[in-house]
Amino acid sequence: MEAVQFRQMPLIVKIAVGLVFNNAWWSIEEFVIDRKGLWKYMPYYRVANGCVWDLGVAVITVVAILWASGVSKNLRSLNQLQTQR
Repeated sequence: MEAVQFRQMPLIVKIAVGLVFNNAWWSIEEFVIDRKGLWKYMPYYRVANGCVWDLGVAVITVVAILWASGVSKNLRSLNQLQTQR
């Protein structure tokens, strides 16, 4: 049996992985940052509201999943096909 690569997974699995990573961030945010008071040392952080940190984690998660899915390779091959025509 061969190992299955992440780029071969269905879209629903990739979405689920993204949700798991964002949920992990929300858990760290709730149980560590908010409760221990670490938010005092994080610029632009807002307790119990969406903030720049949440947006940053979401962007990093999406970029990491796209990279692991091989989207950049697909775009490069598409550009090569268009330049050959």
